[in-house]
Amino acid sequence: MKKQAPIHRAPQQGSGVRPGVREPRRRMSAAEADAALLKETTFRSHLALGGLAAALFIIAVRSTWLMVVPDERLEERGRDQFQSAVEMRGKRGAILDRHDRVLAYTVSLPALYANPAKLSEQQASERIAAISAATGRTEAWISGRFTAKNPQGRMLQEVRLGGGLDPATARALVAGLPRDVMWLEEEPMRMYPGKDLAAPLIGYTDAKDDGASGLEKVLQTELAGDTFRILQARDRKGRTIEAGVDEARLRRGGRSVRLTVDAAIQRAAEDALDEAMIASQPEAAMAVVMDIETGAVLAIASRPSGNPNDGSSRARQEDFKNRPAMDQIEPGSVMKPFIVAAALEEGLVTASTIIDCELGAWSVGGRTIHDDHAKGAISVSDVIKYSSNIGSAKLGLMLGPVKVFDYLKAFGFGRSTTLGLPGEVSGQMRTAANVRTIELATTSFGQGITASPIQLAAAAAAIANGGVRMTPTIVDAVLDGDGAVETQREPRIDRRILSEDTAHTITVMMESVLDEGGTGTRARVEGYRVAGKTGTAQKVENGVYSSTKRIGSFVGFLPADRPRVAIVVAIDTPTVGSKYGGIVAGPAFASIGQFTMRYLGIQPDPPAAKVTVAKGPDGKDLPPVITPAPPPVDPEDALLARATPALAPLELSVDANGSWILPDLHGRSLRDALTGLGPAGLDLQVAGFGRVAEQAPAPGTAVAAGEPVRIRLN
Repeated sequence: MKKQAPIHRAPQQGSGVRPGVREPRRRMSAAEADAALLKETTFRSHLALGGLAAALFIIAVRSTWLMVVPDERLEERGRDQFQSAVEMRGKRGAILDRHDRVLAYTVSLPALYANPAKLSEQQASERIAAISAATGRTEAWISGRFTAKNPQGRMLQEVRLGGGLDPATARALVAGLPRDVMWLEEEPMRMYPGKDLAAPLIGYTDAKDDGASGLEKVLQTELAGDTFRILQARDRKGRTIEAGVDEARLRRGGRSVRLTVDAAIQRAAEDALDEAMIASQPEAAMAVVMDIETGAVLAIASRPSGNPNDGSSRARQEDFKNRPAMDQIEPGSVMKPFIVAAALEEGLVTASTIIDCELGAWSVGGRTIHDDHAKGAISVSDVIKYSSNIGSAKLGLMLGPVKVFDYLKAFGFGRSTTLGLPGEVSGQMRTAANVRTIELATTSFGQGITASPIQLAAAAAAIANGGVRMTPTIVDAVLDGDGAVETQREPRIDRRILSEDTAHTITVMMESVLDEGGTGTRARVEGYRVAGKTGTAQKVENGVYSSTKRIGSFVGFLPADRPRVAIVVAIDTPTVGSKYGGIVAGPAFASIGQFTMRYLGIQPDPPAAKVTVAKGPDGKDLPPVITPAPPPVDPEDALLARATPALAPLELSVDANGSWILPDLHGRSLRDALTGLGPAGLDLQVAGFGRVAEQAPAPGTAVAAGEPVRIRLN
């Protein structure tokens, strides 16, 4: 039944109720109050549900929008979270000697990484000793890496514990651990089989396998492999998801470079310098061997030297200074043949022209020049033999400043050799316009002018080459990935300086230096004629000549009658025994020359018959006994006797399980081993230099890709 609305009546007069005043509200019953509360609650519930439905509708619309409509900002954030760009690089090319002996090559070896934030204390303690043994790091250092924190005070999520590890040892370190706790990454590692062999020349690479010094740095463009980037996916735990990318197919390796250097001659030069370092205990020693006909550098040796395989050795930068290119030294008396040659070429003198050497003391330009061996009037030839400063100075003054400096420039002094070696010096030389008389005189015997040992070798080679200077070279060829020649460097003539007659005349003069009474008798090479010149120069320190320090040198070539190589040896500041070049540098020259002649198969001069004269009982001479000279040994026969038998091409085979069958590597060169095993993807670990003497595993063993194969060269 409908509830009737209350009826309001107007107050009557005299009722006692004032006009405009409402009557008091009637108090609701309990049932009426409950009904009102229920109504209000229902309204609020509907309002809340409506708001919730509207919010859900907005969220659904937004979610649909995010899922359907692309958003570059969110996509980029997702890629950053689950993908990372990884830079990949092709394998660095090798550095080879002139006979393709490997001087430097790159291998991929595992490096150990860990996530300290996820590595438990027990896992760390169980492996710390093994990690220390494998990486060479102390346990304290490794513990410090495990507990290291970032600037925000959080544990690091990635630390590198060591690289260049033995693959089997590295795999054992991470065995049983999740990939995101401790893992291995393949990293390039540059190897130098010869250790300190030509180390200052070759240099070394940095942690990224980029050239950091020496030829490694100069030839970076040729040696470096192509660089590319790939996107590598990760799961929600940060673990790498294999994308199936064949990295080997994507990477294009660098080119190899063949040098003109001969590893055998280089080793002989370094051995000779080692002996000089022991005998004279100098600050440094250096040697250069150059092919006369081509200008090819066969050896550039420096002592002290370092081992680029050893990080602590690389830290001693002075041991990797390529002194024959970087040191500019005052040549001293080794400069005299070039001044005498200029005077001969200009027709000012002949070999027999007499020069007054003033009995060892001569005043010129307000100064007095002295000779170590005082002589009076001697021939131009004897100026070379007895190394007269005064005689050479007089010839320089006869030539005049323009001719002196023109000829020295032609011989290569005061200008670049064009080898392009790091830090290579051009030397310092005065000019004809500003030189004083005394300076011209001292320049003529190698004082007040500087040159590098490479410049001296190229100048001596020019005399030996009939007066023609060849442009020095250090790179023979650039090879592509298959070992085929991509770029060949051909010998190049720089200029003709002397006529053949003048070159022959000065060669004969230089031979006299090794005769009895000459200054270079200790540089003799048995069985071969040698032309050379000794030099002993005061060392300049802080702009002044030292009263005690000297640089002793010997510059020459052999055989003098059919020249093949020019050799320069310089001993910097000998501290034991003599300081004279003929005594400190001569023996090293002889040692290098003797080895090089035999190594190159150059036949020695026919030995002379031996004549013996004995005394009779009466004290008179008996008839001489002539012992015939032994027949000369054909160097080709000697080389054939030592030659290694030809080896068949290296072939790889596969067993029934798909594993590689390791071939016999004994007697092969490192290049043969690297080339032959390359397709198998084996981890070749090399020690020593020469040919393979030992290998492990043994030939015939089944090995899988990535397994280590160790070889020792000898």
